[in-house]
Amino acid sequence: MDTAQTVLKSARHFFAGTLLSRLSGLVRDVAMAFSFGSSPEIAAFMVAYRLAYLFRRLIGEGNLQAGFTPAFEAARIKSPEEAATFYRDITASLGVGVLGIVLLLEALFWALRQTASDPAWLEILDLSMWMIPGLFFISLYALNAAVLQCQKRYFFPAVAPVAFNLVWILATLCIPSVPFLAMAVTGALAAQWLVTVDWSISWRGARLFQDNFRTLLKPLWLGVIGIGAVQVNSAVDALFARVADVAGPTFLWYAIRIEQLPLALFGIALSGALLPPLTRALQQGDPGRFGSLLEGAFRSSTALILPCMFGLFALGVPGLNLLYGHGHFDQSSIFETLDCLWGYAWGLLPSVWVLLLAASFYAEKSYHTPMRASLLSVALNIALNALFVFAFQWGAVSIALATSISAWFNAVYLLRAVKQPVLGSFVVKMGVACAVPAVATFFVAQAWMGETLSRSVGEQLVQFVALSALYGGGVVACAWGLKLQEFFDLLGRRVRG
Repeated sequence: MDTAQTVLKSARHFFAGTLLSRLSGLVRDVAMAFSFGSSPEIAAFMVAYRLAYLFRRLIGEGNLQAGFTPAFEAARIKSPEEAATFYRDITASLGVGVLGIVLLLEALFWALRQTASDPAWLEILDLSMWMIPGLFFISLYALNAAVLQCQKRYFFPAVAPVAFNLVWILATLCIPSVPFLAMAVTGALAAQWLVTVDWSISWRGARLFQDNFRTLLKPLWLGVIGIGAVQVNSAVDALFARVADVAGPTFLWYAIRIEQLPLALFGIALSGALLPPLTRALQQGDPGRFGSLLEGAFRSSTALILPCMFGLFALGVPGLNLLYGHGHFDQSSIFETLDCLWGYAWGLLPSVWVLLLAASFYAEKSYHTPMRASLLSVALNIALNALFVFAFQWGAVSIALATSISAWFNAVYLLRAVKQPVLGSFVVKMGVACAVPAVATFFVAQAWMGETLSRSVGEQLVQFVALSALYGGGVVACAWGLKLQEFFDLLGRRVRG
């Protein structure tokens, strides 16, 4: 039977694979910072990547999984053979459909290129066209990952991005050329997909666009609207950043890669592990277990994410200096990235809550509420971007702050819709346990590191390790003093008294 403990166990498997993929992603970003710094060329690549990423998120990744998982679980209840047939037909139909979409997008970008006159935007369009074919591979990877997760095999779909990152790293270090890197992205996505392919599937007799495929159209379409709004907003963010500062997309890129590390390790791991058991609880007519699973995931995620969130403030300077303070990435770029990182950090906790709440709505096959929340939060985000960039002229950090504020709006909207009390005073007590050592660590770091950051790897490493130990030890001590058992449950320990 699915319980909060089994969800956490599955999330740990997801975590193990995701940790490897995210660590390889950090190596990838370090290689990029070393090779390209914050040059306008790499900033153009990052804008183009956001544009291409828009289309892969519309059809692939979480959106596709949210629509596929409930339907696949229903087929599994009937028989394993029906589930296998369902998967085969959906894969064949999706592959053909996405190939058509790729051709249409390439034609659209080619037409835009014929009307563009600014060399900078021509470069962005060219780079985007090299990356768009990756939509085919990321969509099929998302489908394979959903099947593996339904089978409680969480490690392989989580670790598959390691292959993606390895190809990217090799391209960056062997041929440090931005156009070549854009070409390599599609190859990297193909490598990620190959890790999850089930070669035992027989494609003989596969039916294209039959009833089993049409069952996905409604949730997929509603998801396209909701996630599409978020991804359009992500692309608009990159454009706002480019307007605010020519190197702005670079600072935001490196900042959000750090912020997304705990989001992926804990938030995405928990939400990915949560969706199949929530679906099974509803299909078995057990709303009590549904609520217990959701609340358990909330408590675990909050106990994990709050220390990470405050850690970004306490350890931002030594962490960024250790990762990126080399090669062409200078000290001014580090502090610009730091501002963006702190802006994103405020939205880390609500971003995780949104993932968990969205999973609960998808399990119920209720796609309208997350869609409305996404649309409203995107509208707020764009309005705040315009205000912060044009009226206040805050530069690239404007985008990070607007993103965090809209994440809080999205989370509050969904919390009110789900109407289930969660956490209560635990959030406040956990926040205090993290804030106190974070403030102490920040001032120690200021006194130790000074105004000029070291470029020595050895000294950077000593500073980061020592300050991390100070912060981490402080969090554990405060959590012990406040008797936060939920925190120590994650460590397998009991609080005395």
